Amino acid sequence: MTPGDEEHLRREAAAWFARMRGPGADAARAEFDAWRAGPGRQDAYDRLVQRFEESAILGHSRLSDLRLRTSADRRGPPPAVWWTALAAGLVLGAIAISQAPWAPSAGAQPQARYVSAPGQIRTIVLARDLTVVLDTDTVLAASTRGDRPHLVLERGRVRVESGRPLEIEADGAQVVAERAAFDLRRQGDKGDKGDKSVEVSILRGEVQAQVGGLLQRGRTRIDAGQCLILTSGRKSAPMPAPSRDRQWPTGLLIFDDTPLTQVLAEADRYGGRKIRLADTGLGRLQVSGGLKVTDPDGLARALAAALGLNVETGPGGDLVLSRSAA
Repeated sequence: MTPGDEEHLRREAAAWFARMRGPGADAARAEFDAWRAGPGRQDAYDRLVQRFEESAILGHSRLSDLRLRTSADRRGPPPAVWWTALAAGLVLGAIAISQAPWAPSAGAQPQARYVSAPGQIRTIVLARDLTVVLDTDTVLAASTRGDRPHLVLERGRVRVESGRPLEIEADGAQVVAERAAFDLRRQGDKGDKGDKSVEVSILRGEVQAQVGGLLQRGRTRIDAGQCLILTSGRKSAPMPAPSRDRQWPTGLLIFDDTPLTQVLAEADRYGGRKIRLADTGLGRLQVSGGLKVTDPDGLARALAAALGLNVETGPGGDLVLSRSAA
């Protein structure tokens, strides 16, 4: 492939990157699938998406005006022309993506077990139309039940994007989905106080969830934009899904008047260098905006700039936020 061909392919990928984030994404999906089936196109598109995820940077001003330049604000998604300009300027990067072609088999014994290490966000391509993103410290088992994928979330959180019917279980809760994108999260697995719970949030399509066997009645339908919490055999009513976690596969979380201590607790889940507070009173400071919690150095610098604090390196290598000298 000549340099000119590579540049043309990159521009095509950038155009699709913008189009699939616009209001007509669902209508364009079949055309997009046909385009990316061509030689080298899926790789070019994946590299562009990877670079976008890695290059998300904080745009901040003073205090609560902290904002992420590469995320949607509360008024809705940015226009397609904005996405196109962003995509066209990206330099190709890399991220670890595992591919595991799906092969149906009899029974429901696990064919594979996927693990993400603390601090790692891992993407698993189980099939052309089935992708799973594992959040930090997550364990997922994959098998088949007949010709249908059967997944078991043993720990952590996953984002599932499927163009086929599938089943997924987590701590006694079962979810049945067909052509949907959703998050499934187990909580309370590590001795946390309170009941264990499972939360399912729908990004696209619809799913049905219940506690108990998949053949039992009483499934609850959850539509796009809704979430459901299942705790100790009980189900909540479907409710609006929180928007703050929508971009978690990129390491980005959205905070709205959130105490600084809670922001740092989220960052601690991803390991790496810890961010400490020189004064516990700083933990009450409120943070609003988008933050990349998987980058402790960048996070500490952004918080210090936004909140008028200093950031230093402690004796043990931790990052320490302190009040600026008068």
